[in-house]
Amino acid sequence: MRKSTTIFIVEDEMLIAACLKDQLQESGFEILGSSARGEKSIQEIQKLKEEGNEPDIVLMDINLRGTMDGIETARLLTEQFQCGIIFLTGQSSREVYERSFFIKPFGYVLKPYDLEQMVMTIEIASYQRKLEIENKEIRSKLEALLKEKIKENSDVLQLYDSVIENSLLGVLVYQDGRGVFANDAMTEILGYTIEEIYALSPNELVKLLHPDDQERLLDIARRRLEGEEIKQHTVFRIIRKNGEIRWMKTFVKKIQYCDKPALHQSYLDITEFVNFNP
Repeated sequence: MRKSTTIFIVEDEMLIAACLKDQLQESGFEILGSSARGEKSIQEIQKLKEEGNEPDIVLMDINLRGTMDGIETARLLTEQFQCGIIFLTGQSSREVYERSFFIKPFGYVLKPYDLEQMVMTIEIASYQRKLEIENKEIRSKLEALLKEKIKENSDVLQLYDSVIENSLLGVLVYQDGRGVFANDAMTEILGYTIEEIYALSPNELVKLLHPDDQERLLDIARRRLEGEEIKQHTVFRIIRKNGEIRWMKTFVKKIQYCDKPALHQSYLDITEFVNFNP
């Protein structure tokens, strides 16, 4: 069975409040209470909330006696609770709407009210309020999930950085003819700083390869970027910044880096294990 919409009435005309209560109960709504003063209504709704029975809708007369009128009372209620406000007013002036509109009420009912119109306004307001609460809950869950994923990604990145920066293998990401990422081990292999590696032009980067290996390696790189399946490891020679020739074994994988194709290259210095004539 569908749960009845719960209502709290704030109306300083006792006869109107009593009639509203009887008519709305006959229409299937549950009346949790009523009050003739704004201050008192806030206290009573707070008590209902503590009992786990916060009202869905508050019918709020704009012209209340006491220190707070209906608009000020509604403002405080919307700040503290999730109940939807429907204003009851005997005035249809623009001033009333301008003063109350910033509270974002769920509806207005003019006095003397029509019961059918009142019931329809309450049902629409109740439905809209339910959607708003569900949207807030979904948004809250999504924000919590996003924070969790950001933390997970941060942890993964920290782990990756720790592994890469402490690796004995040189790591270079090659994209658009340039080195766009390098670790400390790569600087040891090439003899250049990371900043110098990033600043190398495509031609300068090619010149780090031994002349006898350049054409073969450029062809392999081009074919890998085009998606051709080629064995991951390659052996070749590099020329360090100081002119020294070293033998390298690389393990290469095509990746997407910043939404563009790139080559993730791991370099292992095998000079000491290779027999060759300098």
